Amino acid sequence: MTVWTSRTSRWDKDVREAMKGRPNFRVSTSVTLIAACLWDCGEDELAEHALTMTADDHDAIQRIEAVYEDPRYPLPVVGQRILHRHVAALAAIAYFEGSLRPLARNRSRAQKDRPARFSAEPSVHQNEENS
Repeated sequence: MTVWTSRTSRWDKDVREAMKGRPNFRVSTSVTLIAACLWDCGEDELAEHALTMTADDHDAIQRIEAVYEDPRYPLPVVGQRILHRHVAALAAIAYFEGSLRPLARNRSRAQKDRPARFSAEPSVHQNEENS
């Protein structure tokens, strides 16, 4: 059984904290971009699920992303620089599965191989004090 279909309201403490977001910082990432980031990182099932997420799910993932964008936040990415793609995928994983875990792939799949339904749109990262 897939985690999100039997999902309870229980998330790990760090995920619940991240769901509160970050003061004065907001991330705006489209649903298709979140799904594309998941697919790029080898998270095929979650990528499909992301395309059908609710507005509340989407809002929660964006708040988690804002927290994970802090370079001091200890994300489980090894061997390379953490990119926005990693942040979006990890935020979705944490939300859908209830805990943070390493990505299936740290290196991105070739964009030319990405299915059309995951055509990504750009994301926006805003410091609200300066906008």
